[in-house]
Amino acid sequence: MAYPTWLLFLRDDTRFDEFLSNVYVPFDCILIVTQRDSKGTGEILRDVYQISKEDNLISMKFGEWNAREGFQGPQLGLYQRRNDLNGRNIRVVSVHDPPVSRIIRDKAGQPSRIGGFFGEVIQLLQEGMNCTFTYMEANSWGTRLPNGTWTGSIKMLVEDKADLAATELMMSSDRLEAIKFTTPVYSTKCRAYIKRPDTTAVKWNTYLAPFAFNVWNAIGLTVVVVALTITGIDTLSRKVNWFPVDLRPNSRSTLFEVLFFVFGAFCGQGMEPSPLDPTRLVHLNVHLTGVVVLAAYSAALISFLAIKTFVMPFTTMEGLLKDGTYRFAVVHDSADYSFFQNTSDTVLTVMFEELLARELDLPVNYFDGLNRVCQEKKYAFMTLDNMATVLQGKIECAVEPLDAIMQTTIAMAVPSHSPYRGIIDTNILLLRDSGILQRLLKLEWSSPVRWANSGWSSVELEDAVPLLLFLISSYLVTCLVLLVERILSRSRVQRSRSDQQFTGN
Repeated sequence: MAYPTWLLFLRDDTRFDEFLSNVYVPFDCILIVTQRDSKGTGEILRDVYQISKEDNLISMKFGEWNAREGFQGPQLGLYQRRNDLNGRNIRVVSVHDPPVSRIIRDKAGQPSRIGGFFGEVIQLLQEGMNCTFTYMEANSWGTRLPNGTWTGSIKMLVEDKADLAATELMMSSDRLEAIKFTTPVYSTKCRAYIKRPDTTAVKWNTYLAPFAFNVWNAIGLTVVVVALTITGIDTLSRKVNWFPVDLRPNSRSTLFEVLFFVFGAFCGQGMEPSPLDPTRLVHLNVHLTGVVVLAAYSAALISFLAIKTFVMPFTTMEGLLKDGTYRFAVVHDSADYSFFQNTSDTVLTVMFEELLARELDLPVNYFDGLNRVCQEKKYAFMTLDNMATVLQGKIECAVEPLDAIMQTTIAMAVPSHSPYRGIIDTNILLLRDSGILQRLLKLEWSSPVRWANSGWSSVELEDAVPLLLFLISSYLVTCLVLLVERILSRSRVQRSRSDQQFTGN
């Protein structure tokens, strides 16, 4: 009866309420009844409908027609005219998934209302439609079983035990075959989250990381080239006798010694002055280059030590699968599980078979899943971006997202034959166009993140461990070299004395 539009012509002496007394005209049905006016010069058109089967017919003037002025229709749309349910009771089912939808119970333990974002939305719908709500709770959102039946809130809609599911239902193809969704409430992305990698672990490459590998190679090559240049100038000067007589050095530095001096210059140390102008120019360039390199290295090292950074072990679902050490889960009895079960993507199919299908104890909601990410070692959980945002401040660790799996639309749902879908959609659109829906989203999703970095951060002892170990190792090596030198020196002295005694004899 709800489709298509009906136009019913009645005789002048026929009353439409008696004629349609045994006919149910659903709330979303467009039935126009036309009769001649009292003067007999035109037609009066009336819009007739019922709020429910138990209610009487309701009629309102739709328009009129006459030969002189033609047709004059209504100025308002269908659900602007039918904007009142006259206190009709709507059975609402929801899932306890704080903070988005919370079941609030009375003293007897029965659901009395819904809190959270969806609770605010349906309260506004109740005022806009002039209806009353009674509440029920489902243990899950609902998924289709192999035998074709449904579970959770969708089952209650399919079996006509509820008129509206006021919770975050993800639109999917299999659900569209069983129920009808309202106008989307919001859109978000779906992705997996893992616990943020530990930033306090000892980073052995911290003191090498400020420069790239090619930069270190360039510095080392520069040291070698400069040492060879200084040695070459010194050798050439001795051959052509460029040294002034009074400034000619008594000894000649070896290449190894020059390398050590040049390396010291890059570390901020001085060099033995040379009487030769070419060598002095080389020294000047070495010191200028060393100052720039040392300043750049110091600045980069300070930022590496002071700024807490972490490296993700992977960023994609394929990387999660290849890692092989993480468990993976979604909310049980949900569209997330059905998505992995029915996907055509090769990687996601393998993930379902090798990881998800082996999880016998799946989380009951998003909060439970993110809590497990914090409490269990190497645990990945798929959730919606907005849920991760609002729950980040309520869990005991910081979580990090992987790349988005898909863009998804969230809406409420009604039975496939529901006559109230149109008026619900109209009121949701009014909330969206007036900005109220966006304001509710902003208020609900703006949750303080306790793990956000703010203010000054201190350098931990773990960050200095490589340097401390290097200093200790250098000290031990120095002591060892000193001990070896002392032993060799004694041995040479004793050998020298033995030779002298032998020669004297």
